[in-house]
Amino acid sequence: MRENPFGRLSKLSEDAREKLAAYGALLREINGRVNLLSRKDTDDLEYRHIALCAAISEIFEPRDGASIADVGTGGGLPGVVLSILYPRANVSMFDGVGKKVCAINEMVDALGLTNARAYHERIEEHKGRFDYATGRAVCALPQFFRFLKGKLRPGKNGNLPNGVLYFKGGCLEDELIQKRILPDAELDLQNFFGDALFEGKKICHFAFGDVARI
Repeated sequence: MRENPFGRLSKLSEDAREKLAAYGALLREINGRVNLLSRKDTDDLEYRHIALCAAISEIFEPRDGASIADVGTGGGLPGVVLSILYPRANVSMFDGVGKKVCAINEMVDALGLTNARAYHERIEEHKGRFDYATGRAVCALPQFFRFLKGKLRPGKNGNLPNGVLYFKGGCLEDELIQKRILPDAELDLQNFFGDALFEGKKICHFAFGDVARI
């Protein structure tokens, strides 16, 4: 898999594969001067991080024009990956560290991604609403949902209802279980990749109505 990091991702076009590889090269280069990822995370970057994010394509397909907010994007994972996978969707990435935002926009421009932009602000401060929000190990899910209060719109602008797609490790939080807020779609990443490296990691979808209950 490390020789062919995107080998399990059967839904990727050749253009998407090339851009994901180019993103990996840019991320590794820029990480040398801007701390986007820990140095150890640049080992097997394309497989352990980019392919993992791109696995979302196995369960999610937004409609043309759908808006996606990537909250706490860090080095653009998964936001930059989403903009490559879904060139007809609009991806907004949010992070509180200005130098990271500048680095992400540098990569977005270098890759020619006209459907993506990173913002140096919190999602709570941004005007407007989105169809979907994504996050990758940003914080506990109940708190993540609270960040999104008033920032998601109801409806269904893709194959899944509008809501949250979250890259999660470990068990579901007690608060969600007590309120019977459970994923209505999920992808077990260990099973998908056939690799214990991703043990306990999943991509979970929560519909707008459940997110709003928190």
